[in-house]
Amino acid sequence: MTTLTLHNGVEIPQIGFGTAAIGQWQQDDSFVTDTILKAMAVGYRHFDTASVYGNERALGRAILQSGIPRHELFVVSKVWDTEQGARTADAFQRSLERLGLEYLDLYLVHWPVPASTRQTWEAMESLYDDKKVRALGLSNFRKADIEQLASFARVRPAYNQLELHPYLTQQELVQYCQFHKIAVSCWSPLGSGTWSGVAATEKPIADPVIVDLANQYGVSPGQIILKWDLQQKRIVIPKAEKLEHIVANFSLWDFSLSDDDMQSINALNRNHRFGGDPATAHESNKKIRVPD
Repeated sequence: MTTLTLHNGVEIPQIGFGTAAIGQWQQDDSFVTDTILKAMAVGYRHFDTASVYGNERALGRAILQSGIPRHELFVVSKVWDTEQGARTADAFQRSLERLGLEYLDLYLVHWPVPASTRQTWEAMESLYDDKKVRALGLSNFRKADIEQLASFARVRPAYNQLELHPYLTQQELVQYCQFHKIAVSCWSPLGSGTWSGVAATEKPIADPVIVDLANQYGVSPGQIILKWDLQQKRIVIPKAEKLEHIVANFSLWDFSLSDDDMQSINALNRNHRFGGDPATAHESNKKIRVPD
């Protein structure tokens, strides 16, 4: 499995398994655990969750049942908007307990809440100092949010997870992150899951350019998009539930896209978000409860 090295020397598998809304939003049962176990059997070792997903316990059960040594896994979770500030350290501890782990490999600020960022980040720095987490990162942070953080951060963020797909390439932000040695990760890399209510025909996987490339290479449209990310040294965390999709998303090493192919995908950008906009998401996020 290909890894990237974060600026602090920690290695992260380039292909991760996204766990948001496996089954349904905040579902936490044997179906979620079994889905994650399928991914582990295929070879995934990087798992992305969050307190607000409500399924940290399901991931923890899968880790326990898999028998895979802890050091072979890369586990990511996130602090939700309502947990930021003075509550951050407690939120982290609850995530650890739900996962049944002694440390996380990466802990993220799920969405920017500028009024809380300093207190949140300083609490995360203390967790990093105490070796409770191996790397600190961000999710959905814009350039201005990163600049605010940089004005006081003692530990630099190693990672920024963004909504990024062929219809939302965020090229300027990606270049900014990469210049500052912040690894870029893509959530909903295929253009949002079934939970979003977006019709499959409206997603990048149905775009004629992507479909033509998939036919040309004898792979799926999803594999084309994921390969486009990997070749640009980005991290991908696709979610899948069917075994065939779990396997396909992990089987990306038998072909390479040409420079022309890459440019044709880049040209699909529409600045179109399927998910929340960091400028406004906090208003609705603060109404969403993190399950106990």
